[in-house]
Amino acid sequence: MNVYITKLNGLSMQDISQYKQRMTAEIGHQLGFREMGIYRYNGAGESKESLSGRLDGIIAGIDWGNDVVICQFPTGNGLRYEWELVNRLKMYQSKVVIFIHNIEGLAKEANRSKLTETVRLYNQAEVLIVPSLAMRQFLLDNGTKKDMKFIIQEMWDYTTDMNFYSLPQFRKEIHFADGSDFEGMDDWNNMLSLKVYAEGQNVYNMGELPQGELLFALSKGGVGLVWYQNENSRRCMEYEASFSLARYLAAGIPVIVPTGISNQMLIEKNHLGLIVHSLDEAAAKIESMTESEYRGYIQSIRQFAPALRKGYYTKKCLVDAVHAIYRKDAGEITIPANVYELGERGFTYAGLKESYGGNLALSWSYHGEADGFLVYDMSENLIYETRNLHQHYFVIRGYGTENGFIIKAYIDTLKGRMSVAETKPIYLQVQQYNHPDVSLVIPVYNAQDYIVRSIDVALAQSFSNLEIIIVDDGSMDDTADVVDWYAEKYANVTALHQQNKGAAAARNLGIEYAHGDYIGFLDSDDMIYPDMVYRLYHSVKKNNCDIVITSAYWIKENSYKVFVQYPMSESVAISVDEFFNRYYGNGGYGVVIWNKLYSTSLVKSHLFPVIPVEDEAWTPYILSYAERICYIDGLAYEYDRSICNTTLSQRVECQSKEAFFAARREAILFYLKNSNPQRTSLLKKLAKKQLSELEKAYSYDAYAKLWKQIDETF
Repeated sequence: MNVYITKLNGLSMQDISQYKQRMTAEIGHQLGFREMGIYRYNGAGESKESLSGRLDGIIAGIDWGNDVVICQFPTGNGLRYEWELVNRLKMYQSKVVIFIHNIEGLAKEANRSKLTETVRLYNQAEVLIVPSLAMRQFLLDNGTKKDMKFIIQEMWDYTTDMNFYSLPQFRKEIHFADGSDFEGMDDWNNMLSLKVYAEGQNVYNMGELPQGELLFALSKGGVGLVWYQNENSRRCMEYEASFSLARYLAAGIPVIVPTGISNQMLIEKNHLGLIVHSLDEAAAKIESMTESEYRGYIQSIRQFAPALRKGYYTKKCLVDAVHAIYRKDAGEITIPANVYELGERGFTYAGLKESYGGNLALSWSYHGEADGFLVYDMSENLIYETRNLHQHYFVIRGYGTENGFIIKAYIDTLKGRMSVAETKPIYLQVQQYNHPDVSLVIPVYNAQDYIVRSIDVALAQSFSNLEIIIVDDGSMDDTADVVDWYAEKYANVTALHQQNKGAAAARNLGIEYAHGDYIGFLDSDDMIYPDMVYRLYHSVKKNNCDIVITSAYWIKENSYKVFVQYPMSESVAISVDEFFNRYYGNGGYGVVIWNKLYSTSLVKSHLFPVIPVEDEAWTPYILSYAERICYIDGLAYEYDRSICNTTLSQRVECQSKEAFFAARREAILFYLKNSNPQRTSLLKKLAKKQLSELEKAYSYDAYAKLWKQIDETF
């Protein structure tokens, strides 16, 4: 048995159709496949006899009844030619695999008759290699035989022997190397550099380059753009694997792709680039991207790209296709019987609020499995979609306060997206605000770029009796205007302003004005889930505790990781002594102040020390005066390090080791000197553990000397 693979010839070396077929054939050579050359020509008027003779020459090496032929279609010579080729192969009782390269013409409504004839041709094959599950379903829906064996390509390769010795540089520029225009290119007015690698274009025309030179140019840095020309090509992206995507990744640079592309999940899960709804969104994300974020993409691509540079996606397709010829079970895609057994899932909360700048803030809580969320207006226009299942907040622009919206959760199926839950129509909410049961204090300083988000998610809380106190710590940007707007708009928002004194002093001022029975804290660049305050309040009241805690996520470069989690049963009160022993005694050291609610009477009598790392000093200090503590494992607080480039803690850690030590020394001595004397022994254990870890981390013997001093003094 021999395996043959067709290869297109006769076009320009720059023609992408020929390039893909030649690359695939060369990968086939590595597997021992034989080449079956096909010349691209104008055969519209060719006689049947001439075509028969031409095909006899092409298949002259075929062994009757034994061989497998992988046909790369389309050939560019038309359906008549391809039908005759397949019929001739069948006369020799060859096993036929059709590797489908291009379906753009099939997706057009105007080509429905061509689709029918093409599917009839595909049905002559034993196996079809298709780019995606969506394409498989498209063909099945349009007449492909039900017992057809399918191999899913998933990703194009881009083979190269180039050595990439240096990493791409962080450049805020976009490359477009598809050789044609795209929707929105003529109106490009962004400050970002857009480099187009084709002749006759207007935007930074880089000229048409050979594939090797193009790859080298791309590898220097920037971001690659995969975009559509029109609505038809956009729809085709849902079915086809993008060759441009492979080229950019082979060059080692991240990509920008439109949402809905067939490779979207692969890009998201492997952190290969940005999924956007518009070119404006793409430009905004590139403008705001930091060098560390860019490096994160580069590292992910360095891990991903070697496989496609060596052709392993294509090798897998070709080998799987040959297996599928000879195995009854190969090439099958089975669907578990319970794929539509949805289980318990649904939206537990959804709300709409007015947001700064004439916008609307949509918030929601969802329970259960899903693959993404869709937001519609009341005219059933899709205005937003996300595959980030952690997302619970979205700013709606361009709609009035009278508008309503619906959120749907969906799962991916072989027939496309299926809605599994949706909200009732969501309209602007005006909650009744009475006596505050909980006060939430938000200190802010120069936070105009992100404070709106934190205030919006605070206002979105499902807990009605919430007082929000925002303390502007002498901001020099437009933060004060933003804060004052919310205070004027919402009865439960109080805006306070002071000269710049630091976060500790700002929190103390907020505590002074707090009227709730419990106090919580939110940092100006973080977020909280809509039901966080409700769950914490009801747990702390039910268990008659001084403090209630929740677990928290850490968001970094758009990935969510557990930041703090506690070895405690949910909503069961324990003593603070037990908490110290169970958590701090077993490796934990969560000094964060913001994932908790505290009894107001406790906090008002134990204010923050105005020192550099006040959270490390205050958390053990306040805990020492509490008696009972409880816990909700809801991961309801989001410690976000992706939105703000430089945090106070990062600035502190950039200090010299002497200054860093001095700050920790002041914090530790504060809680040892000022905490509840009944818990000094527990706090000494905590100090010893903390100093030991710092000494190991920073190789600085001052920490050991400090512990000796503490052990002798306390």
